Amino acid sequence: MEQRTMALQIRNSDIENRTISGYAAVFGENYTQLYDRWGDIFFEKISPGAFTKTLADGNDKFMLINHDWNKVVGRTNSNLTLSQDDTGLAFALEVPNTVDGNDLLENVRLGLIKGCSFGFNIVNQECNWDDDYNFYRNITEVELLEITATPIPAYSDTTIAAARSKTQIESIKEMRNKEIEARKQDENKNEPENKEEEIFKRNAEFISAFFNAFN
Repeated sequence: MEQRTMALQIRNSDIENRTISGYAAVFGENYTQLYDRWGDIFFEKISPGAFTKTLADGNDKFMLINHDWNKVVGRTNSNLTLSQDDTGLAFALEVPNTVDGNDLLENVRLGLIKGCSFGFNIVNQECNWDDDYNFYRNITEVELLEITATPIPAYSDTTIAAARSKTQIESIKEMRNKEIEARKQDENKNEPENKEEEIFKRNAEFISAFFNAFN
């Protein structure tokens, strides 16, 4: 399962009515720069319509706090509404009068929780590498599992590589850049007949490891 985080949009009147609403995912015309668990950069966007099938499959979807399945505050067969529009995946939650629900409402009111994340599996995607070995992924269809209220800021450098410090990330990026430079020099010495095929061949193990990291 993969997770992405973005800003939670709240209005004061929603708090009074015990309703939290916003977007759990936003479609993008441009790619967003993210980090994988090793600190490597990749670029990603979610295409309009990516949630069409998963919202129509009849399966219950949940809203959690910090991806904790012990803290369920909403589900689509009860108090959670999910819909897809031109902006992205919208939600509206009627906050339950429970310990977790009341804690969530108070944390949102105080501004302690400002983010919304969603957990998903990729069904279809379009992937490619540019000439500088940057990896691009366009997600065209997902299986939505849950959305989550979280204090993590929207798409910060540490959203994906949360377990790594900034220094660790920069160190790993430097190592990766040296590896790329060495490959470029090797290609100049032994230019293959089909450069694109050679690039994909050289990065087969890296691509495999990249996707395995999220499973």
